[in-house]
Amino acid sequence: MYPLIIVLSLVLSVNVLAQAPETKNPEIIRLEQTMARVAQESQATYQQFLMTQELRRNEMLESPENIPIDLTGKSIPIPNYEDLQRRRQEKKERMEKYKTDLDHLYTRYQELESERQAIYEKIKSMEGKIPAEE
Repeated sequence: MYPLIIVLSLVLSVNVLAQAPETKNPEIIRLEQTMARVAQESQATYQQFLMTQELRRNEMLESPENIPIDLTGKSIPIPNYEDLQRRRQEKKERMEKYKTDLDHLYTRYQELESERQAIYEKIKSMEGKIPAEE
């Protein structure tokens, strides 16, 4: 049982040493760091997209009038027409801003994902060249 554990630990340690950063091409290390940064920015952009999308969805569900309903039977004041028009206009402007923000965030996310994919392909091609050079 113990010889098996020793053999497995030796195999794992050799595998870890084979992939140690010191043996990697410095260009690959730099590209991996860049890819990690791009992936982080991509994730942040996607989260921002989701939050903006949820804000827009809530805004769509909300009525611009927001007239309180009094179930006690007492009369409620009728809202001013100009106030209602102003609220509708503000809601329309917020909806357009959310749409513009969503379009911008989606485009940025796509750009970052394309950049990340290109970096990944470059790393893979460089890693493929390493055994041929040795």
